[in-house]
Amino acid sequence: MKLNKFFILLVLFAFARSFAQAGTNGFVVPNFRGQSGALFAGWERFTVATDNGVGNAPDLPGSTAPASLLQFNTNAFITGTGNIYNLADKSLFEIRDTSPVLFDKIVLQVRTAGTELDYSSIKLTLNSQVLPTPTRTELDRVTFGVPNTPGSGVFVSSLWQWDVAGLAAGPSSFLISFGAADPSLSFDSATLDTIQAVPEPGTMALLGVGAVALALSRFRRK
Repeated sequence: MKLNKFFILLVLFAFARSFAQAGTNGFVVPNFRGQSGALFAGWERFTVATDNGVGNAPDLPGSTAPASLLQFNTNAFITGTGNIYNLADKSLFEIRDTSPVLFDKIVLQVRTAGTELDYSSIKLTLNSQVLPTPTRTELDRVTFGVPNTPGSGVFVSSLWQWDVAGLAAGPSSFLISFGAADPSLSFDSATLDTIQAVPEPGTMALLGVGAVALALSRFRRK
C-alpha cells in the first residue's frame, strides 16, 4: 500500500513538474505585430476556470486587444501554475474579440498539455458568419512521461491564421470556439493577433476626392 501511494505521489510530482516547464510555448511572432492597426492579446496564467460571463482577460505584457477567453465545462479548475485543467471531462473554450473597424487577418496560437485539442472543432464566427477553418500549423511538440500511463502526455503548440479582408463591413466582432478531444487536457497559454484592414488605393483616392470636394464646397459658401 505504501509503495502504491509513493508511486502515485511520484507520478503527480512529475506531472506537476512538466506543467511548470510549459512557459516555453514555441509561439511565433506574426510579421504584422507592432504595426499600425495591429492588436495583440496573450494569456499565460488563468484565473477563471468556468464561464462567469466575463472570462479571462489577457495578462501578457503588451496586450492591447479587448479580448476574453472563456471555458464552459463546469468540471474544470485552475492549477497551481495557472492552467485550466479538466480531469473528468472535455473542456470547451471560446475566445471573443471586437474591433471598431474591419479585420484583415486573425492569428490564433494555443499551447496545451496532457491530451490534445479536437482540432476539427476549431471554428471562427465573424459577425455571425462561420468561416472555413484554415490548415493548422504545429509549432512545437514535446512528449513527457511514459506513454499511456498516468501523468504522461504532450505539450503541443498550434497556429491558425484566417485572412478575412473584405468579409465584414464596419465594426466587427468575432469568436473562436474549440474543445478538447478527451479529458485531462491542460490549457497552458494562448495568443491572439489581429490587424485592421487597410483601404485599397482606389478607396483612398475616392476619400481624397471627397475631402477636396467638401473643402471647395465650404469655401464657396463663404
